[in-house]
Amino acid sequence: MSTDDSTLHDPVRDTARQDTARHDTVAPDDATPRTPGVSAHRAGVRVGTIVWGLIVAFVGLGVVLVTAGYTIDVQLAAIVLLIAGGVGLIVGPLFQGVRRSRSEQ
Repeated sequence: MSTDDSTLHDPVRDTARQDTARHDTVAPDDATPRTPGVSAHRAGVRVGTIVWGLIVAFVGLGVVLVTAGYTIDVQLAAIVLLIAGGVGLIVGPLFQGVRRSRSEQ
């Protein structure tokens, strides 16, 4: 015969659950302090999103080329994609910072 554990109550666990439930509530949006003139949303597209999107697009292009009959050196292609992605992740924010500083002047 099996026992149903859902009817058994442990007073220590029940108290702990009640304490955490009390603190898990989220304040309504009206209660959050806001700084005038500062937007909560980020302007523009993130560089990482563009870089990873390009990597996925190039991998897809490679798959299409392989299915079309072309031969691709996978190791070399992976090295080139990693180098290009790394350079993009380093250089992209630098260009964004320069562009942002010019627009603030």
